[in-house]
Amino acid sequence: MTDRRSPSLPPEPQLAFAAQLRELRRRTFNEPTEETLARKMGCARSTVSAILNGRRFPNWPHTAAFVEACDGVTKEWQERWLRAKRELDELRQGQKGAVTGTAAALPPFEAGPAAVGEAMLAARWYRNNREFYEAACERVRQARSEIRVTYTRRYPPSQYTTRASAEYFQAILDWAAADSEDERCVRRVIGVPEHDGHPDEDMLSWARRHYRDSKHILTYEAAVLRWTAAADGLNMALIDDSVVFLAFSGGPRQKLNGFSVEDPTFMSYFAAHFEQLWAALEPLGAYLDEVDGGRREI
Repeated sequence: MTDRRSPSLPPEPQLAFAAQLRELRRRTFNEPTEETLARKMGCARSTVSAILNGRRFPNWPHTAAFVEACDGVTKEWQERWLRAKRELDELRQGQKGAVTGTAAALPPFEAGPAAVGEAMLAARWYRNNREFYEAACERVRQARSEIRVTYTRRYPPSQYTTRASAEYFQAILDWAAADSEDERCVRRVIGVPEHDGHPDEDMLSWARRHYRDSKHILTYEAAVLRWTAAADGLNMALIDDSVVFLAFSGGPRQKLNGFSVEDPTFMSYFAAHFEQLWAALEPLGAYLDEVDGGRREI
């Protein structure tokens, strides 16, 4: 019988700090809702939810605004935040050192079914654009709490005209905007192609429209990856904590195929990659302000 690893959890200092924030919120006379906290912090409700459940470590401005909204004293919380951040930095540095250690420290490689974990994954294969997007759209509509997606292609979604792809992109916004008591959250990484340091005009135009269409949805966030490769990236959709969709594209604009895997351990590897990307990227609104020189249409 093999030992299946569970999906990686957020680091302990991050979880502990989230618990402290939840306790502060509970002690507030008029316990603020996530929507109220989001307005005070200048972020999306999904960000507040991710901070409170320990999936995301807040920066200091968000922490200070949260503490003020909960009638706390920011000066008292500054040292707590710094201590948690130091612990996280040291933990990540230790993990980095373990990854870059000597080859002698690594276990011997075994090929085939005897490999560590003996994972036997079942994939669903999608032969074309329609099959992939129809399956992904159906799973989006069934999502319970969280959707994480990337879009790093040379052309904006508006130039992919298949019905299935259009319904998929709309389904994500509809799911995020649905009137629900669930603490749902959508985060999208958008790759904006750059040529000689200048963003692609077609993608930039779409990004502006997308921001106008989605900025009112408190459970939806988008961040920008400056994309300099003259090729599409590997795109993924992570739905809740169990299913991963991977898309492969190139050549003709409509050409796309891929597969999906339902396995929490498989998911955990791609979730870790997504979180690494997300932490380093700029929010879509801030990116547009920078590119447009503060003249973005409100």
